[in-house]
Amino acid sequence: MGIKILLVDEHPIVRQGLRALLDKEPDFEVVAEAGNGQAVVRLARELAPDLVLMDLSDLAGADLIRQVLDAGPGVKVMVLSCYNDRRFVVNVLKAGASGYLLKDCAFEELANAIRTVQEHRSYLSPGLANFVVQDYLEALRESEARFRTIFEGANLGIALVDGDGRIVESNPALQRMLGYSEPEMRQKVFQDIIIIDDAGRCQNLFKELVAGKLESCAMEKQYQRRDGSQAWGRLTISPFRPQNPEHQFAIAMVEDVTEQKQAENEIRHYQEQLRSIAMELSLTEERERRRLATDLHDHVGQILALAQIKLGALRESAFASGLVAPMDEIRRLIEQTIQYTRSVTFELSPPILYDLGFEAAVEWLAELMQEQHGVRIKVQSDHAPKPLGDEIKVLLFQAMRELFLTEIKNGNAKNVWVAIARKGNDLQVRVDDDGTGWERQPGVTGGDQSFGLFSIQERLKHFGGRVTIEYEPERGSSIILEMPLKY
Repeated sequence: MGIKILLVDEHPIVRQGLRALLDKEPDFEVVAEAGNGQAVVRLARELAPDLVLMDLSDLAGADLIRQVLDAGPGVKVMVLSCYNDRRFVVNVLKAGASGYLLKDCAFEELANAIRTVQEHRSYLSPGLANFVVQDYLEALRESEARFRTIFEGANLGIALVDGDGRIVESNPALQRMLGYSEPEMRQKVFQDIIIIDDAGRCQNLFKELVAGKLESCAMEKQYQRRDGSQAWGRLTISPFRPQNPEHQFAIAMVEDVTEQKQAENEIRHYQEQLRSIAMELSLTEERERRRLATDLHDHVGQILALAQIKLGALRESAFASGLVAPMDEIRRLIEQTIQYTRSVTFELSPPILYDLGFEAAVEWLAELMQEQHGVRIKVQSDHAPKPLGDEIKVLLFQAMRELFLTEIKNGNAKNVWVAIARKGNDLQVRVDDDGTGWERQPGVTGGDQSFGLFSIQERLKHFGGRVTIEYEPERGSSIILEMPLKY
């Protein structure tokens, strides 16, 4: 099949002369002619020629080349012009032209150039090649200078690594980071610098990277400095594909995040300290509550009970004196005080929590909430053994009281269902309601319920527990508390 050529020149006489010459070649076929840029773009789109042979009269012709290349995928452009200006020629080649010939060339050279371009090679008139190559070399030097400026001045550590992991080149930032000089870095294998916890997996990953099977890989790793100290780096590795496919390299970039890691560790340490302090405050509060409840029961309650007994004995002896009615009134007041003292004692620290356990305490709390607030609370248990220490009992009981109050006061709940069950080595407490109190998730600022739930989460986390929230509009919410059992 011949080479289909679209001939472009604004002078009809030139087009006729070129066509007469091209038609004599058996492997050439001039499919159309064009005298302006608009026509050539349209014909390139409609006819899909193999080659557009065009004359350009000004520097704006570079835009026309781009339009032709966009209009006909696979088409090649060769320029036949009388201009030998260096800037003009370079601009044309940058626009995508595959060849450039001067009009004073012989036809044999033109035919040879067409066949050369058709074989996916470039062609330049001999007189133009020298300064085009010179321009290319200057651009290459400028490009290398820009790369060197970036490479040498970057704050990130950068290394070029070959297929065996050996460092071919490194920048000053990486040398400072590791404490090695440039010659020492060239003797290093990258895997020896990075502290690898899974050597086999990392080696396979690196081989896939340098082979181009992966686009990139990012991870945080510890690395070892020359003085033996260790630090943290955020490592990104990308394959580098040179023109020679036999050479396989990777570019490794290392950002020193040692200070960031230290700050994160300090924050975690402070968080643990805050959790511990908050938990200790909560337990101290509970111990004080229990002490007050015990004092009320053992002292105030006992004194009131004794006073009631003695008042009863006096009533018998004062039957005829007319003091019976006032004494009965005093006895009623003492009875009310005893009931109130018992109620305060249970609310401060219910003895049932320590005597009968967490599940019985939750049932008592549910009955109390129903009496005080009118909400229906149903508690179910699987009655499986659930060994819990006193601290965990107190923590879970406080969480349940807080959940009930939030669902009643903030969530407008009318019904609450509590399921207490053992799940493996964990205790699970599921609280479902038909309200809207937990629509806002934890961590959202504003709203007492968010802070309350955050407080519960932090306290449970201190003992290895966790909180899960499930909320569906129109259907209510579910709060799941999970806590490891004690053995």
